[in-house]
Amino acid sequence: MRYSKTFLVLLCAAAEARAQSAQALSKRMLRDFGTGDDRVEVMTDRAEYDLDLGWITFRDNVAIRYQGYELRADKIRYNEKTGAAFAEGEVVMAGNDGSLWHANDIHVNTKEQTASARDIDIYSAPFRILAGSGIVVPAEDGPGGGAKSKTYEITNARLSTCTNETHRFHYELRVSRLRLRPDSDFAVWGATPYLFGVPFFWLPYYWRDLNRGYGFRFEPGYRSSWGPYLLSSYKLPIWWDNEEKIYFDAKTSVDYRFKRGFAFGERLQWERAADSKGWFSAYWVNDQKPPFGVDDSSRYRLRLNQSWNITPADKFLLQGLYVSDERFMENFFTDEYREMGQPDTFVSYTHHAGGYGYGVLGRVRLNDFYTQVERLPEGWFNLNPVEIANSRVYVENSTSAGWLQRRFDKRYTPLPDDYSAFRADSLTRFSMPLKVGFLNLVPRAGYRATIYDRTLEKLVTTHTETVVSTNLFGEVETFTQTSGSDEFRERGGGLRSVFEIGSEISFKAYGFWQDNGGNIWRHVVEPYADFSFIPEPNIAPAKLYQFDDIDKIGKRDNLRLGARNRWQVKPPHEGATVRERIYNNIFTDLNLDPEPGAKILSAIYTETRFRPNSWLRADFDARYNFDADEIDRAALRFIASRRVFDADFEYRYRANESSLLNASVTWHSNRWSVNGGGRYEFETSRIEEIGGWVERRLDCIAFRLYAGVKPGYANAAGFKEDDDYRFSLLVWLTDFVPDNIKDTR
Repeated sequence: MRYSKTFLVLLCAAAEARAQSAQALSKRMLRDFGTGDDRVEVMTDRAEYDLDLGWITFRDNVAIRYQGYELRADKIRYNEKTGAAFAEGEVVMAGNDGSLWHANDIHVNTKEQTASARDIDIYSAPFRILAGSGIVVPAEDGPGGGAKSKTYEITNARLSTCTNETHRFHYELRVSRLRLRPDSDFAVWGATPYLFGVPFFWLPYYWRDLNRGYGFRFEPGYRSSWGPYLLSSYKLPIWWDNEEKIYFDAKTSVDYRFKRGFAFGERLQWERAADSKGWFSAYWVNDQKPPFGVDDSSRYRLRLNQSWNITPADKFLLQGLYVSDERFMENFFTDEYREMGQPDTFVSYTHHAGGYGYGVLGRVRLNDFYTQVERLPEGWFNLNPVEIANSRVYVENSTSAGWLQRRFDKRYTPLPDDYSAFRADSLTRFSMPLKVGFLNLVPRAGYRATIYDRTLEKLVTTHTETVVSTNLFGEVETFTQTSGSDEFRERGGGLRSVFEIGSEISFKAYGFWQDNGGNIWRHVVEPYADFSFIPEPNIAPAKLYQFDDIDKIGKRDNLRLGARNRWQVKPPHEGATVRERIYNNIFTDLNLDPEPGAKILSAIYTETRFRPNSWLRADFDARYNFDADEIDRAALRFIASRRVFDADFEYRYRANESSLLNASVTWHSNRWSVNGGGRYEFETSRIEEIGGWVERRLDCIAFRLYAGVKPGYANAAGFKEDDDYRFSLLVWLTDFVPDNIKDTR
């Protein structure tokens, strides 16, 4: 950011004053008045005393320090009885809060903590204030009964966050009265806003906080599926307490989309320090052009979120999300839709302390057009490995119990029947780490008991059908065809027992070398083998209701062979820490008892983390499936962030499902920024989205123009979605970045 000459002088004044004062302590006259917090320190070249009235006149390079404030001037008169001080001649007052006052003369009372000045130029972050006169009044209660804050009362002022020359402010407020509480809020009366020197409105009163982003937000634009639109909102405080860091806010939205109509939203948000926060949002659209498959024009979303850190070890989470239809999130809350394609409603409590944790999770389905496993509720307990009485034998446990229910999407044809079951599952595992020469050996054994209150019984039904037909020669032929079908019926509960044994063996080897820059490199290689054997359970997965991976456990005879490699570096300077530049783990699973037709070598995996420096990172994971002779899963992500650019490339591949590339690049040059990016699906040869923005930053105002398009495609229902073009314009003050802007600078 480029500053004006006058502004730079102001910013440097306090630092220069303190440096000069400290340097001159041994050369200049030093006087102290009072003790403790009331101590006033004066430095000067000359002093004149009026003992009867208590006045002392200091001349030439005078500085007064009091409670973190410093007053400098050519001449200062100070009364040690009343605490009054009068400064004139190139007066600068610097505060420990970073504020700077520059004036022709300033009256200060150190005991009453007040000040007044004429022809002032003030910097109090983030504001620049020019005024004919102003005062500092004693600390008072902040808004909402919160922390006390020093208050500036100024009349006939010009207010701006711009830092260029005062006659070239890009914007400013000219006010008859200003009340400013640094780091809290400000209010103005009789305000006229100016934009590039042109007045365009008048406000009898305006208030704004400096921390919570209260006020109006507007986003005009155009979108093919919406037409011209204007998204507008106003955020206001309902109640707050700065001292206790308690806030209760409200944000009202009124949006208009030419093709879709009006929409209204209300969001209530609450927060208490760093331990509790939450919000409730209701948004309703009177959709004049609902998408294919949505019949009702009244569309809406209700969402509730709450997080509460009850103690450092206890946490409570709540989320409730209900939408009117399956297309609502995609149409109006695109970012949320990408993060959570299916609405999720849950409540959870967790406790983590030392080597164990426990909690309760409840999950329900509110919308019937999704398939979901409900947990009504499910409790769990985890015990991390802990040694048993200095025996070198460690035990760990994972236990869960709850009522589970799978509910299917109502749109299925035919619609499967929902099913439910009570399940209690507990896995206990024992291990014993051993050191045998240079080898690390960890044998283990475990038992898993799972109780179901209902299981399934497989019934095979045979059908025989006789078909009589006449061939081309007129001969009668008879065919008998026998077919079978599997049916399942519910039966009573059961106990599934799963035993497992296994062992991991590994060792580490090191290599060192030093490069030309003096950096010491270390290569750590750790080959390992991990054997696991699970005999056939007494209840096969086919006889169980399926909810998650616990119900899929079957026979397993597996050997994992792999090697971990680490390349680490330590810079030559004193106190430098070791940094890991490359990590790679490559391993394969051998199926020692394969099914007929399956291969012993089932898959090979690789995991790589590359950190060559502080601004670049790359991650790569992949799996090659030998049964299918293909890479069936891969993920690559590349992130770079420097002063002039930011880049994020991500590629995810799933065989026969998806091959998606997501990319975003932002380039910064002087006061310009340019962004471009998009998503491309190779599986369907489809550009899902492409777009970008151009941003121009002035001294204190930023403008961003966005343009993008979602090319048309045929959705799952076979309906053709049209191309969706979008353009929008955002304008904001650089010192007050709105919530919907990702500030990349």
